[in-house]
Amino acid sequence: MRVLLTGANGFVGSHVLEALLQEGHQVRILIRATSDTSFIEPLLPDLDVRRGDLREAPSLRAVVEGAQAVIHCAALTAAVRRRDFYTVNAAGTRRLVEACNTAGGVERFLLVSSQAVSGPGTPERPAREEASPRPVSDYGRSKLLAERYVRRLCRAPWTILRPTAIYGPRDSDFLLLFRSARAGVLPLVNGGRQPLNVVYVGDVARAVAAALGAPAARGRIYHVAHPQVVTQAELGTAVANAVSARPARLFVPHLLLYPLCLLKDAAALVSGRPSALNTRRIPEYAAPGWVCTTERAADELGFTAEVGLQEGARRTAAWY
Repeated sequence: MRVLLTGANGFVGSHVLEALLQEGHQVRILIRATSDTSFIEPLLPDLDVRRGDLREAPSLRAVVEGAQAVIHCAALTAAVRRRDFYTVNAAGTRRLVEACNTAGGVERFLLVSSQAVSGPGTPERPAREEASPRPVSDYGRSKLLAERYVRRLCRAPWTILRPTAIYGPRDSDFLLLFRSARAGVLPLVNGGRQPLNVVYVGDVARAVAAALGAPAARGRIYHVAHPQVVTQAELGTAVANAVSARPARLFVPHLLLYPLCLLKDAAALVSGRPSALNTRRIPEYAAPGWVCTTERAADELGFTAEVGLQEGARRTAAWY
């Protein structure tokens, strides 16, 4: 299949790219002129590389032409300014959908969204795909708008995947936790009791490939997560084991996050580089949990995440 992939040079997109090539798809990628392609440099000779920007509609029309499927991975997960989430994640998705409608010929549109759209969940009341979305952050709200544009405007059959917290090689967000554990300190917000599902990036790439080829996935939304529920403390222990460290546990009341995140916000404004730790994410840290259902993907796509936390943390630490 001729596939257009956005965000191919990023953390998740680069793994999706590898999965698509392994399955024999012809892949065209959309990257900006200034994009860092270090993750995918060896693959570039096998790709149809197009330059463009989700913020510029004219650059998208020619890129979409001839594609049978579009996989939209490109997104901002952190931003210096609130409006940046909506400019890229929401408006950028709308422009891409409109380009697909104009070009015609697109048989599938797959959006990689986030559990941040579904909202918090606990083991007793996990977030469900069919429930009304309850995002608690600007990131989640911007991804919800992106989903609405796909569902309301896209003429091609669409599928939406909502991965939970993704970790693995090439990630920069979890790197902070690995570095802290190796340095001898394991910070735990509110005692580390928050329950959550996480997912290894290779499993996310497998889920994308599975959804792309599944007729049952048309017009459907799926959570993508390992079914094991862990606490924040258990996640930290897995990370500590992966880096062969025995860090001291630092219990952080979530109210103490505000001054720390304000400092990070100020530094981001000066440097122009957003931090994974910021005031906009405090509602996520304070949520009762980030647990979601995974049965729909198993039943309809035949997909179950395979890489457990201990093995995934070991692979991630090895790459770092």
